[in-house]
Amino acid sequence: MTHKNSSYMISVLGVFGALIILQAYIPMIGYIRIFPMWPAISTIHLTVILGGVLLGVRGGAGLGLLWGAISLIKAYTGATDPMTLLLFQNPVIAILPRVAVGVVAALVFAAFTRRFQTRRGALIGMSLAGICGALTNTLLVIGFTWLFFASRATAVVPGANAQNLGWLLIIAFAINAVAESAMAAVVTPILGSVLGDVKRRRRR
Repeated sequence: MTHKNSSYMISVLGVFGALIILQAYIPMIGYIRIFPMWPAISTIHLTVILGGVLLGVRGGAGLGLLWGAISLIKAYTGATDPMTLLLFQNPVIAILPRVAVGVVAALVFAAFTRRFQTRRGALIGMSLAGICGALTNTLLVIGFTWLFFASRATAVVPGANAQNLGWLLIIAFAINAVAESAMAAVVTPILGSVLGDVKRRRRR
């Protein structure tokens, strides 16, 4: 990695990291709450996905790690709903899905743009990276929740059992998953193309 690229990565990581902290702690910015007692719809995944698209796997993973660490801290110090309090005090559920968001977004974007090396291909790749990154977070949270809580499923969803907990969580998180994926599909190519142009101009 050249000095110029290294400086660019550090600068973007700093800006995006600060943005994640602001999103996490300013009400209705990083988490949009629709139902009072249910997990909020996140916008922080957009920042992590953009980091993966612009900075690659390491940058996306680093930003995802920051998001996961903040999720863990907030679950212990300021949980606003019972499910957040229950699930995100588990470090695996709080951190690994967030790290995977940045990694998956970076890999999907890189794979798509290697095959379709045009501006349209880059835009489509960003949109797919956004969708895959958003779904990665939701599906891994559901998967890890089933893994850790299947034996006491009713603590997560009243009336659930080890067999149907996964499906009930998918239904419960459906609104969040659709909203977060739609946001990522639209916002990632819009902001990613602008920031990508800035990155290319710096290389000249």
